Amino acid sequence: MATPEPDISDVRKALTARQTEVVRLAALGLTAKETARRLGISKTTVDEHLAEARRRVGATTKSHLVGLAVAAGIVFR
Repeated sequence: MATPEPDISDVRKALTARQTEVVRLAALGLTAKETARRLGISKTTVDEHLAEARRRVGATTKSHLVGLAVAAGIVFR
């Protein structure tokens, strides 16, 4: 049985500012290493932000997380 899709309006509220920033960079195609370098944090910290963001919004993968962020208007084309 598939997990229910999270309410898109909750996605924006669920993420911290830093998690949102990391998700936006992931949506641009940056790797965790590139994101870490750009933000001046470690790759491990980037991975932790992404994992926590996925947990908070109920995303199963990074791609799912990015898709939800786009749908919620967090990530723009």
